[in-house]
Amino acid sequence: MSKLLRVIEAATRDARRAEALMYEARARHALRVDTEEVLLGFELRAGAIGDEAGEREMRIVRRDRAVRAIRRNAASF
Repeated sequence: MSKLLRVIEAATRDARRAEALMYEARARHALRVDTEEVLLGFELRAGAIGDEAGEREMRIVRRDRAVRAIRRNAASF
């Protein structure tokens, strides 16, 4: 049951992040240009839910890097 709750929490965070990105023209452009990089910015895409804390921390770092890369690529257009 706790794993299910973690999946729901991650999905909720991803939904909020996706909604925010839909209002950013640069983010929409980045999604068209480099879809895989954008999708790595979402928790459910970046890795399985319920991993050990160390793996989760690594996913958070990867996700943050992906978000920065999206914004950097979008800013160059």
